[in-house]
This record gives sequence, C-alpha cells and structure tokens, in this order.
Amino acid sequence: MTADKHLLLIEPNLRSPSGHYCDFVRALGSRATDAVLEVFAHPEADAMLERMAGVQVCRQEPRVGRPLAEWRTIARETRAGNSFLVLTADARHAAAVTMTAASSGKDPKGARLFFHRPPTTVRDQYLFPLTWGAREHALAVTSTEKVAESLRGMGYRRVVCVPYPAQGPATAPEPVPFSHLLMAGAARLNKGLDLVAGLAGNWAGEGRSVPLMVQVSQKHADRHGRREGEVVRTLLACGYQGLRADETVPDRGEYLSRFKGALVLAPYAREQFASQVSGIVLDALLHGSPVIATSGTWPGAQVERFGAGDTIAERTPEALSAAVDRVLSDWDGYSARACEAARTLALEHDPARLLRVLLEGEGAL
Repeated sequence: MTADKHLLLIEPNLRSPSGHYCDFVRALGSRATDAVLEVFAHPEADAMLERMAGVQVCRQEPRVGRPLAEWRTIARETRAGNSFLVLTADARHAAAVTMTAASSGKDPKGARLFFHRPPTTVRDQYLFPLTWGAREHALAVTSTEKVAESLRGMGYRRVVCVPYPAQGPATAPEPVPFSHLLMAGAARLNKGLDLVAGLAGNWAGEGRSVPLMVQVSQKHADRHGRREGEVVRTLLACGYQGLRADETVPDRGEYLSRFKGALVLAPYAREQFASQVSGIVLDALLHGSPVIATSGTWPGAQVERFGAGDTIAERTPEALSAAVDRVLSDWDGYSARACEAARTLALEHDPARLLRVLLEGEGAL
C-alpha cells in the first residue's frame, strides 16, 4: 500500500463504541499505516473516531441527520470515481450505485459493498432490477462462502470472500480456570435469549448456582417487542441464584474482560447465522473462551473446527444444559483448544487482509 491510498467508510449507524460497527472500523484502522481511512458516521461518533488509530472523521456535508445523507454521499463518491466501502450493504446501496453511475456515465469500480448476509429480503428482491450496474462493476465483499455463492448466483461479477476483520489480544491467551457462563453482547431472541431463560429457570428448580452473566435490560427489551420483553421478565423473575443480569452496556475493555474464564453461550438461530459471521463468537474464540453454539451456523462451524466447545442440534434449554455440562466436565481440554483456536484465528482474521482488498481490489487476494 502507498501513502496516496484513500478509502471512505460509510456507516451512518455508527454512533457509539458498542456494537460491531465500531469494532470493524477500529480493526481496519489498526492496519492503515500507509492509507487514509475516512469514516462517514453519525456526528455523535466524532470524538470517539478522533481518538481511534488510523482513521479520520469525514465532516463533508451532508452529515448523518441531513436528508438522504447516506444516499447523497454514495452518489457523490460514485460520480467522483472515488473508492468507498458501505459497511452494511443491501440492494438499496447497490441500486444507489447503479442509478448514479448510469446518470453520470461513471464506471462504479471504486464501490465496495460489504454484505454480511445475502440480499434476499422482500425489499432486496423488489430493488434487484435496479442493481445491474453494481452487480457488473462494484466489488462485492463478504466473509463467508455461503454469502459469496449467493452473490455470484445473483450475477455479481466481482465477489471476494475475506475473513471478517478482528483484533485479538496483544498476547495470545492461555487456559484459565472456569469462572462463569456468559451470554455476551445484548441478549436477543435470535441469539437464544429464550433458551438461556429456560436454562436459568430449570436450574433454579434444580438448586444449581453456576454463575451466569447476561447483558439484559427490561427497558431495552421492551423496545424490541412484546415477546422479547416477556422473556426478559421471565428470566429476571425465575429466582436463579447464579444469575447476574447487567443492564449497562460495557465499554470495550469491560466487554473483553468478561471473556476471561467464560464459557460463552451462543445458541443462535440457524435462519440468521447459517451464513453470517458472529463478531461476539469471534471475539470469544480470539480471547480463548470455549463456546456453545448451534450446529449448522457459522459459530457452530468454528467451534467444531477447533473442538473449542460444543454444538447443539436442537435449540432447547435441555440441550443447552447438557452441552454446558459436557464442556465443564473437561474444562481444561476445551479451554486449551480454544486458546489454540485463538492463535489460528488471529492470523486468519488479521484486518490487513481485508484492507488490502478494499484498497487494491480483488487482485490483492
């Protein structure tokens, strides 16, 4: 990479340190020693981004909060022939690139669209005819072969599959004694909150007290729908003595510290995670934490690949409980294998790999 390399990262939903928008940008910035990475994000993220290594804040108008700011920014960059990355792309972004390129006569080869999942929603299907230019010229980027295959099947000509960018700890993790069960990140139904609530309820009846940490807030859960709110109320009222329900969103240091000695519970829904990377599970393995995941998902495939935990075929509290007992019965072995996984994954998911592709195109693979 040379000093004149420039890339605009577009993510209007980035506004705080929590979540994987921030982790994605931080990871790329950590390797941007010979490139300029500008970030188009919510103005509330400006101070955080200013402290982040390797990135600059894009203050060019329109800023997030202005009418159609994201789409006007994509149009501006496409017309100028600049390189830019949409961090969370779907058919709307592909259509915006296509329509701008068609009206301006520009070849949108500098557009990079990162697809975390196949663009197959009803809205994606409705907009599909308007994406022909992006499918022909833009670089479609993803981190799983299943998504890559889907994109190729839709007619995307330039598709690359690169491991999701992630930063492991400065020193490789070593096995540590078991401390607690952990449902890391904000608890959600598609991530198995109902299974964890059922597990806690069953264990309360059995008189068990294995420490269980869950990041959950009744107020936040209610905003995500009646069903999720009911599950949170059930969890908090079940009387499980080992439960630690934390309503606060941890900063990055606290979030990562929770993985030490943890057995991470990730019984995620197959429908969403069959082809989608889980940043939380990747963080867990990078920090040497064994994981219980659902078979047939990306997290489950990583667990099975390294023997760094256990997988469940049936998503029930009983299956989850049995998997916990299996891992705890040989904690030293699972912990050691998770630490071995950390070493391999740190190399595979080095952000430099993705950054090279974003700056130089698919020829950098």
